[in-house]
Amino acid sequence: MSIEDALKLVDDSKKFLEPYKIYGQMITEGIAQLEKLDKLILDKANEEAYKLSCSMCEQIAGYRNFVPQLADNLEKIREILKLNL
Repeated sequence: MSIEDALKLVDDSKKFLEPYKIYGQMITEGIAQLEKLDKLILDKANEEAYKLSCSMCEQIAGYRNFVPQLADNLEKIREILKLNL
C-alpha cells in the first residue's frame, strides 16, 4: 500500500465520523486528529504522522468493537506510514 492509500483511508475515516459529530467532543477531536494526520502525510512529515497514528490506534483500542472499520483503517494507516519512514 502507498501513501496515496493512506490518504484515502484518512479521508474515508473522516467521512465515517462526520455524521456523528453531534454526539460529542470525542468525535470532533477524532476528526481534528484525522485532519492533522492528513496534513502531516501531505507535508511528508512521516515520522510525526506515524507517531500520531500510533497514538490514535491506542486511543481507539477500547472502542474497537463499536467502530471496527475505523480501527482497521487506523491500523492500516499506521502500517503504511511505518513502511514509509
